[in-house]
Amino acid sequence: MSHIERKNGVVTMKPGIDIVASQCAGLKQEFLEIINGGENKIIIDLAGTEMIDSSGIGLLISIRNSLVNYGGGEIELLNLSGDLKQLFKVMKLDNHFKIS
Repeated sequence: MSHIERKNGVVTMKPGIDIVASQCAGLKQEFLEIINGGENKIIIDLAGTEMIDSSGIGLLISIRNSLVNYGGGEIELLNLSGDLKQLFKVMKLDNHFKIS
């Protein structure tokens, strides 16, 4: 289970694990609970996340689309490792996610 903190209308979620196929169902449920609770600004702190596979990328894109395209929300990714930053850049996902 991810560490989740709510402060000033912003939800910060820190999975602390790799975002891979075997973890996606649980993470998706956590995201849906946040979104269905009416919160639409999410920061995902990826400190401690070393790997994101294609299922994890798909999950992040799905959550981003739910927030931004349908709910007028925002999503931000924090503390990506150098390899993950490179992955997002190569896939041009840095055009769709705010990365800090």
